[in-house]
Amino acid sequence: MAVTVSDSIDDVDTVQWGEVAAAGTAPVHYGPAYLRAYEKHPLSPFLAARYLAAAEGDRTLAVLPCYLQKQGDPYGFLRGAGIEEADGPALLGHNWYCYDTRVPVRATGPGERARVLGAVLDALREQAAADGARTAGLVSVPEGDPVLDVARDKGWRVAPIVTRFQLPLHGAAGEPFLSYDGYLTTLGARTRRTIRQYLRRAAEAGVITAVEVPRPEVLRTVGDLTRRTAAKYDSAGMYPEPAFTDFVLALGDHARVVRVDRGGETLAAAVVLLDEERLHMWAGGTSHATVDGFSPNYLLWATEIRTAISWGKRWVEGGRSNQPMKSRHGMSPLRLFACVAPPAR
Repeated sequence: MAVTVSDSIDDVDTVQWGEVAAAGTAPVHYGPAYLRAYEKHPLSPFLAARYLAAAEGDRTLAVLPCYLQKQGDPYGFLRGAGIEEADGPALLGHNWYCYDTRVPVRATGPGERARVLGAVLDALREQAAADGARTAGLVSVPEGDPVLDVARDKGWRVAPIVTRFQLPLHGAAGEPFLSYDGYLTTLGARTRRTIRQYLRRAAEAGVITAVEVPRPEVLRTVGDLTRRTAAKYDSAGMYPEPAFTDFVLALGDHARVVRVDRGGETLAAAVVLLDEERLHMWAGGTSHATVDGFSPNYLLWATEIRTAISWGKRWVEGGRSNQPMKSRHGMSPLRLFACVAPPAR
Protein backbone atom coordinates (compact mmCIF):
# COMPACT_ATOMS: atom_id res chain seq x y z
CA MET A 1 0.00 0.00 0.00
CA ALA A 2 1.24 3.49 -0.86
CA VAL A 3 0.03 6.75 0.69
CA THR A 4 0.52 9.75 -1.56
CA VAL A 5 0.37 13.35 -0.35
CA SER A 6 -0.83 16.16 -2.61
CA ASP A 7 -0.59 19.88 -1.89
CA SER A 8 -3.71 20.91 -3.81
CA ILE A 9 -7.08 19.33 -4.41
CA ASP A 10 -6.46 20.05 -8.10
CA ASP A 11 -3.63 17.49 -8.02
CA VAL A 12 -5.87 14.75 -6.62
CA ASP A 13 -7.83 12.14 -8.57
CA THR A 14 -11.12 13.69 -7.50
CA VAL A 15 -13.21 10.95 -9.13
CA GLN A 16 -11.69 8.26 -6.91
CA TRP A 17 -11.58 10.64 -3.95
CA GLY A 18 -15.32 11.22 -4.32
CA GLU A 19 -15.99 7.50 -4.65
CA VAL A 20 -14.14 6.74 -1.41
CA ALA A 21 -15.89 9.59 0.41
CA ALA A 22 -19.25 8.28 -0.79
CA ALA A 23 -18.40 4.69 0.19
CA GLY A 24 -17.61 5.93 3.69
CA THR A 25 -20.79 8.09 3.78
CA ALA A 26 -18.55 11.04 4.54
CA PRO A 27 -20.17 14.46 5.01
CA VAL A 28 -20.02 17.41 2.63
CA HIS A 29 -16.69 18.50 4.17
CA TYR A 30 -14.94 15.67 2.29
CA GLY A 31 -16.26 16.44 -1.18
CA PRO A 32 -13.94 18.03 -3.76
CA ALA A 33 -16.18 21.12 -3.98
CA TYR A 34 -15.86 21.84 -0.27
CA LEU A 35 -12.12 21.13 -0.22
CA ARG A 36 -11.49 23.33 -3.23
CA ALA A 37 -13.56 26.15 -1.70
CA TYR A 38 -11.71 25.94 1.61
CA GLU A 39 -8.31 25.77 -0.07
CA LYS A 40 -9.00 28.91 -2.11
CA HIS A 41 -10.97 30.83 0.54
CA PRO A 42 -9.82 29.58 3.94
CA LEU A 43 -11.89 30.80 6.85
CA SER A 44 -8.88 30.26 9.09
CA PRO A 45 -5.36 30.72 7.69
CA PHE A 46 -3.20 27.64 7.24
CA LEU A 47 0.38 27.15 6.11
CA ALA A 48 -0.29 24.27 3.69
CA ALA A 49 -2.92 21.75 2.68
CA ARG A 50 -2.07 18.06 2.60
CA TYR A 51 -4.38 15.54 0.89
CA LEU A 52 -3.53 11.97 1.86
CA ALA A 53 -4.69 9.11 -0.37
CA ALA A 54 -3.93 5.46 0.39
CA ALA A 55 -3.95 3.16 -2.64
CA GLU A 56 -3.04 -0.30 -3.82
CA GLY A 57 -2.28 -0.33 -7.49
CA ASP A 58 -4.58 2.19 -9.17
CA ARG A 59 -7.39 1.79 -6.61
CA THR A 60 -7.73 4.45 -3.90
CA LEU A 61 -8.73 2.90 -0.56
CA ALA A 62 -8.77 5.84 1.86
CA VAL A 63 -8.56 9.64 1.84
CA LEU A 64 -7.89 12.32 4.43
CA PRO A 65 -7.64 16.12 4.05
CA CYS A 66 -5.24 17.77 6.50
CA TYR A 67 -4.02 21.30 7.16
CA LEU A 68 -0.67 22.48 8.47
CA GLN A 69 -1.44 25.18 11.00
CA LYS A 70 0.86 27.60 12.79
CA GLN A 71 -1.17 27.02 15.95
CA GLY A 72 -2.92 23.66 16.18
CA ASP A 73 -5.40 24.57 18.91
CA PRO A 74 -6.81 28.03 18.13
CA TYR A 75 -10.03 27.50 20.10
CA GLY A 76 -8.60 25.72 23.12
CA PHE A 77 -10.44 22.42 22.59
CA LEU A 78 -7.29 20.32 22.91
CA ARG A 79 -5.91 22.17 25.93
CA GLY A 80 -9.30 21.77 27.58
CA ALA A 81 -8.93 18.01 27.16
CA GLY A 82 -5.45 18.03 28.69
CA ILE A 83 -3.63 17.68 25.35
CA GLU A 84 -0.86 20.27 25.58
CA GLU A 85 1.21 19.01 22.64
CA ALA A 86 -0.76 21.09 20.09
CA ASP A 87 0.47 24.49 21.28
CA GLY A 88 2.85 24.75 18.32
CA PRO A 89 2.68 23.98 14.58
CA ALA A 90 0.37 21.06 13.86
CA LEU A 91 -0.75 18.93 10.94
CA LEU A 92 -4.38 18.13 11.66
CA GLY A 93 -7.23 16.43 9.86
CA HIS A 94 -9.83 17.63 9.03
CA ASN A 95 -10.14 21.34 9.96
CA TRP A 96 -11.86 22.95 12.93
CA TYR A 97 -14.90 23.83 10.78
CA CYS A 98 -15.62 20.13 10.29
CA TYR A 99 -17.34 18.54 13.30
CA ASP A 100 -17.34 15.06 11.73
CA THR A 101 -13.72 14.06 11.16
CA ARG A 102 -13.20 10.56 9.82
CA VAL A 103 -10.91 8.70 7.44
CA PRO A 104 -13.22 7.52 4.66
CA VAL A 105 -12.26 3.96 3.73
CA ARG A 106 -13.21 1.60 0.94
CA ALA A 107 -12.61 -1.77 2.64
CA THR A 108 -14.13 -5.25 2.70
CA GLY A 109 -14.06 -5.95 6.44
CA PRO A 110 -12.83 -4.81 9.89
CA GLY A 111 -9.34 -6.27 9.44
CA GLU A 112 -8.83 -4.62 6.08
CA ARG A 113 -10.21 -1.35 7.42
CA ALA A 114 -7.81 -1.37 10.37
CA ARG A 115 -4.87 -2.07 8.06
CA VAL A 116 -5.75 0.85 5.80
CA LEU A 117 -6.44 3.22 8.70
CA GLY A 118 -3.11 2.30 10.27
CA ALA A 119 -1.28 3.15 7.06
CA VAL A 120 -3.00 6.55 6.88
CA LEU A 121 -2.16 7.39 10.50
CA ASP A 122 1.47 6.41 9.94
CA ALA A 123 1.61 8.60 6.84
CA LEU A 124 0.03 11.52 8.71
CA ARG A 125 2.69 11.31 11.40
CA GLU A 126 5.50 11.03 8.84
CA GLN A 127 4.18 14.02 6.89
CA ALA A 128 3.95 16.10 10.07
CA ALA A 129 7.61 15.35 10.78
CA ALA A 130 8.55 16.30 7.22
CA ASP A 131 6.63 19.57 7.61
CA GLY A 132 8.35 20.36 10.91
CA ALA A 133 5.05 20.17 12.80
CA ARG A 134 5.17 19.53 16.51
CA THR A 135 1.83 17.71 16.44
CA ALA A 136 0.07 15.24 14.14
CA GLY A 137 -3.50 14.26 14.76
CA LEU A 138 -7.20 14.13 14.03
CA VAL A 139 -9.80 16.39 15.62
CA SER A 140 -13.56 16.03 16.06
CA VAL A 141 -13.71 12.24 15.51
CA PRO A 142 -17.15 10.84 16.49
CA GLU A 143 -17.37 8.36 19.33
CA GLY A 144 -17.33 4.80 18.01
CA ASP A 145 -15.38 5.53 14.83
CA PRO A 146 -12.95 2.65 14.05
CA VAL A 147 -10.02 5.04 13.68
CA LEU A 148 -10.11 5.70 17.44
CA ASP A 149 -9.23 2.07 18.22
CA VAL A 150 -6.49 2.05 15.60
CA ALA A 151 -5.03 5.24 17.08
CA ARG A 152 -5.11 3.77 20.60
CA ASP A 153 -3.35 0.62 19.39
CA LYS A 154 -0.58 2.82 17.99
CA GLY A 155 -0.13 4.61 21.28
CA TRP A 156 -1.77 7.85 20.20
CA ARG A 157 -3.39 10.07 22.81
CA VAL A 158 -7.20 9.84 22.43
CA ALA A 159 -9.39 12.19 24.49
CA PRO A 160 -12.92 13.64 24.29
CA ILE A 161 -12.92 17.34 23.43
CA VAL A 162 -16.47 18.54 22.72
CA THR A 163 -20.00 17.37 21.94
CA ARG A 164 -21.81 17.55 18.61
CA PHE A 165 -25.57 17.26 18.07
CA GLN A 166 -27.62 15.38 15.47
CA LEU A 167 -31.32 15.23 14.70
CA PRO A 168 -32.52 11.97 13.10
CA LEU A 169 -35.35 12.62 10.63
CA HIS A 170 -36.66 9.08 10.98
CA GLY A 171 -38.29 6.97 13.63
CA ALA A 172 -36.82 4.07 15.60
CA ALA A 173 -37.74 1.63 12.82
CA GLY A 174 -36.06 3.81 10.19
CA GLU A 175 -39.22 5.21 8.64
CA PRO A 176 -38.74 8.87 7.56
CA PHE A 177 -40.81 11.75 8.87
CA LEU A 178 -43.30 12.62 6.16
CA SER A 179 -43.97 16.14 7.41
CA TYR A 180 -42.80 18.80 9.81
CA ASP A 181 -45.89 18.13 11.95
CA GLY A 182 -44.80 14.50 12.17
CA TYR A 183 -41.45 15.64 13.53
CA LEU A 184 -43.14 17.97 16.04
CA THR A 185 -45.01 15.05 17.58
CA THR A 186 -41.66 13.63 18.73
CA LEU A 187 -40.87 16.70 20.86
CA GLY A 188 -41.90 17.49 24.39
CA ALA A 189 -45.34 19.07 24.81
CA ARG A 190 -43.94 22.40 26.00
CA THR A 191 -41.48 22.77 23.11
CA ARG A 192 -44.11 21.68 20.60
CA ARG A 193 -46.57 24.26 21.95
CA THR A 194 -43.94 27.02 21.91
CA ILE A 195 -42.94 26.34 18.30
CA ARG A 196 -46.51 26.32 17.06
CA GLN A 197 -47.24 29.51 18.97
CA TYR A 198 -44.19 31.23 17.48
CA LEU A 199 -45.12 30.10 13.97
CA ARG A 200 -48.62 31.54 14.37
CA ARG A 201 -47.39 34.87 15.80
CA ALA A 202 -44.76 35.21 13.08
CA ALA A 203 -47.41 34.69 10.38
CA GLU A 204 -49.59 37.34 12.01
CA ALA A 205 -46.63 39.74 12.02
CA GLY A 206 -46.12 39.30 8.28
CA VAL A 207 -42.89 37.32 8.53
CA ILE A 208 -41.69 35.54 5.39
CA THR A 209 -39.19 32.69 5.26
CA ALA A 210 -37.11 31.70 2.27
CA VAL A 211 -34.57 29.08 1.21
CA GLU A 212 -32.46 30.30 -1.67
CA VAL A 213 -29.24 30.09 -3.62
CA PRO A 214 -26.53 32.20 -1.93
CA ARG A 215 -25.98 35.72 -3.23
CA PRO A 216 -23.12 38.03 -2.18
CA GLU A 217 -25.27 40.79 -0.71
CA VAL A 218 -27.33 38.33 1.31
CA LEU A 219 -24.26 36.44 2.49
CA ARG A 220 -22.79 39.62 3.92
CA THR A 221 -25.92 39.99 6.03
CA VAL A 222 -25.74 36.33 7.09
CA GLY A 223 -22.07 36.79 8.00
CA ASP A 224 -22.84 39.82 10.15
CA LEU A 225 -25.63 38.02 12.01
CA THR A 226 -23.44 34.95 12.42
CA ARG A 227 -20.58 36.92 13.92
CA ARG A 228 -22.90 38.70 16.35
CA THR A 229 -24.28 35.39 17.55
CA ALA A 230 -20.88 33.65 17.58
CA ALA A 231 -19.49 36.44 19.77
CA LYS A 232 -21.57 35.01 22.63
CA TYR A 233 -19.37 31.91 22.43
CA ASP A 234 -16.09 33.82 21.83
CA SER A 235 -15.89 32.54 18.26
CA ALA A 236 -16.84 35.53 16.11
CA GLY A 237 -13.44 35.33 14.41
CA MET A 238 -14.37 32.04 12.74
CA TYR A 239 -16.38 33.84 10.02
CA PRO A 240 -14.23 36.68 8.59
CA GLU A 241 -15.15 38.69 5.53
CA PRO A 242 -14.59 38.46 2.63
CA ALA A 243 -13.56 34.81 3.13
CA PHE A 244 -16.99 33.84 4.49
CA THR A 245 -18.86 35.12 1.43
CA ASP A 246 -16.30 33.82 -1.08
CA PHE A 247 -16.16 30.38 0.55
CA VAL A 248 -19.94 29.88 0.54
CA LEU A 249 -20.28 31.05 -3.07
CA ALA A 250 -17.60 28.55 -4.10
CA LEU A 251 -19.61 25.66 -2.61
CA GLY A 252 -22.17 25.81 -5.41
CA ASP A 253 -25.10 23.44 -4.94
CA HIS A 254 -23.78 22.30 -1.57
CA ALA A 255 -24.92 25.52 0.15
CA ARG A 256 -28.21 27.35 0.62
CA VAL A 257 -29.26 30.43 2.56
CA VAL A 258 -32.25 30.29 4.90
CA ARG A 259 -33.83 33.66 5.78
CA VAL A 260 -36.47 34.99 8.14
CA ASP A 261 -37.60 38.46 6.97
CA ARG A 262 -40.12 41.03 8.09
CA GLY A 263 -40.60 43.92 5.74
CA GLY A 264 -37.15 44.97 4.59
CA GLU A 265 -35.35 43.57 7.63
CA THR A 266 -33.70 40.18 7.94
CA LEU A 267 -34.43 38.99 11.48
CA ALA A 268 -32.46 35.75 11.24
CA ALA A 269 -30.46 33.95 8.57
CA ALA A 270 -28.19 30.97 8.14
CA VAL A 271 -26.08 29.08 5.65
CA VAL A 272 -26.89 25.38 5.52
CA LEU A 273 -24.64 22.83 3.86
CA LEU A 274 -26.00 19.85 1.96
CA ASP A 275 -24.85 16.34 1.18
CA GLU A 276 -26.66 13.18 0.16
CA GLU A 277 -28.05 12.32 3.59
CA ARG A 278 -27.73 15.49 5.68
CA LEU A 279 -28.61 19.12 6.03
CA HIS A 280 -25.95 20.85 8.12
CA MET A 281 -26.97 23.84 10.25
CA TRP A 282 -23.57 25.33 9.55
CA ALA A 283 -23.56 29.05 10.41
CA GLY A 284 -26.25 31.55 11.27
CA GLY A 285 -27.56 34.14 13.67
CA THR A 286 -30.34 36.49 14.61
CA SER A 287 -30.71 40.19 15.27
CA HIS A 288 -33.28 39.91 18.09
CA ALA A 289 -34.03 37.38 20.81
CA THR A 290 -37.75 38.04 20.38
CA VAL A 291 -39.89 40.14 18.06
CA ASP A 292 -43.66 40.62 18.41
CA GLY A 293 -43.88 37.73 20.86
CA PHE A 294 -41.92 35.17 18.82
CA SER A 295 -38.30 34.08 18.46
CA PRO A 296 -36.77 34.58 15.00
CA ASN A 297 -34.22 31.90 15.90
CA TYR A 298 -36.95 29.32 16.53
CA LEU A 299 -38.50 30.22 13.19
CA LEU A 300 -35.11 29.84 11.50
CA TRP A 301 -34.71 26.38 12.99
CA ALA A 302 -38.24 25.42 11.97
CA THR A 303 -37.53 26.43 8.38
CA GLU A 304 -34.25 24.50 8.28
CA ILE A 305 -35.75 21.32 9.72
CA ARG A 306 -38.85 21.55 7.52
CA THR A 307 -36.58 21.97 4.49
CA ALA A 308 -34.51 18.93 5.42
CA ILE A 309 -37.66 16.82 5.76
CA SER A 310 -39.11 18.02 2.46
CA TRP A 311 -35.80 17.30 0.69
CA GLY A 312 -35.71 13.74 2.03
CA LYS A 313 -32.64 14.10 4.23
CA ARG A 314 -32.11 11.52 6.98
CA TRP A 315 -30.27 13.79 9.41
CA VAL A 316 -29.95 17.40 10.46
CA GLU A 317 -26.48 18.12 11.77
CA GLY A 318 -26.57 20.72 14.52
CA GLY A 319 -22.85 21.21 15.07
CA ARG A 320 -21.35 22.00 18.46
CA SER A 321 -22.43 24.00 21.55
CA ASN A 322 -25.85 25.43 22.50
CA GLN A 323 -26.92 22.16 24.12
CA PRO A 324 -30.20 23.43 25.69
CA MET A 325 -31.68 24.61 22.37
CA LYS A 326 -30.60 21.50 20.53
CA SER A 327 -31.93 19.13 23.17
CA ARG A 328 -35.32 20.87 23.11
CA HIS A 329 -35.46 20.24 19.36
CA GLY A 330 -34.84 16.52 19.75
CA MET A 331 -31.15 16.46 18.87
CA SER A 332 -28.96 13.71 20.29
CA PRO A 333 -25.47 14.36 21.69
CA LEU A 334 -22.44 12.64 20.21
CA ARG A 335 -19.02 13.00 21.84
CA LEU A 336 -16.12 14.04 19.63
CA PHE A 337 -12.55 12.96 20.23
CA ALA A 338 -9.08 14.14 19.31
CA CYS A 339 -6.32 11.67 18.41
CA VAL A 340 -2.79 13.02 18.77
CA ALA A 341 0.37 11.10 17.88
CA PRO A 342 3.00 10.77 20.60
CA PRO A 343 5.91 13.22 20.29
CA ALA A 344 8.77 12.11 18.10
CA ARG A 345 11.73 10.76 20.08
